[in-house]
Amino acid sequence: MTMIFAYYLLNIIQAIAEFLPISSSGHLVITTWMYDISEQGLEAFLHLPTTIAILIVFFTTFLSILKSPKLWPLLIAAAVPAGVIGLLFGDAIDAIFYSPLVVAINQIFWGGILWHTAVNYHKHQGTTKNDWKELHWVQALKIGLWQVLALIPGTSRSGITTLGGIWNNLSPAQSAAFSFISGFPLIAAASLLGLVKLLRDSSTVTMLPPFVLVSGMLLSLGLGILFMKLFTSKHTLTVMKLSGFYRIILGTFILIWLT
Repeated sequence: MTMIFAYYLLNIIQAIAEFLPISSSGHLVITTWMYDISEQGLEAFLHLPTTIAILIVFFTTFLSILKSPKLWPLLIAAAVPAGVIGLLFGDAIDAIFYSPLVVAINQIFWGGILWHTAVNYHKHQGTTKNDWKELHWVQALKIGLWQVLALIPGTSRSGITTLGGIWNNLSPAQSAAFSFISGFPLIAAASLLGLVKLLRDSSTVTMLPPFVLVSGMLLSLGLGILFMKLFTSKHTLTVMKLSGFYRIILGTFILIWLT
């Protein structure tokens, strides 16, 4: 029963924390540590429903991208840096940074940046791009370089890429949308690799009943769509403010817990 409860909890956390800027990896590190689940590939497996959620929400967008080769450099520039670094140094990064202490520090630091950026957005607003397709490939590359930091647990991939978009004069909602669109190849690749690894080496997934596996994924899929639509709506800045405040509290709580 404990394992079943943990699996549902992990799916709920993944769905919410992947699509809000509060770091899914950071929350999963803490949760798997609490439940003594050591298989890091489980995190990638949990990305499967969120990968499908992105595909569903942005299905027409992806179709238009396939028909518009001029947009490909934007996505390549935004996705390649994190993809290359993750492929070459992913295991080393996990070995060094996969800990509750790193999560706590990152939650507090990036929580403060999120909150400050959202609160002061209108004070420093310049010429705003209201469509991510207006980005230059150099700006997309800058966003992609920021996305590399999301390989460290507690950073938040959606959060850091949304910040990167805003810092390149993209509107908040479009920045959030671009974070999911550009991150889709990375999330999809990670989830497929995690699935292969777990089915080959893990007992965590194989010991769960099929109904539990499927229902947990469907729960994650539904919640993922809901929170992704929220973060990419007119409420993006509000979500950033609340998420920043929450992250600071969570990170502080984790530091106290670790002492």
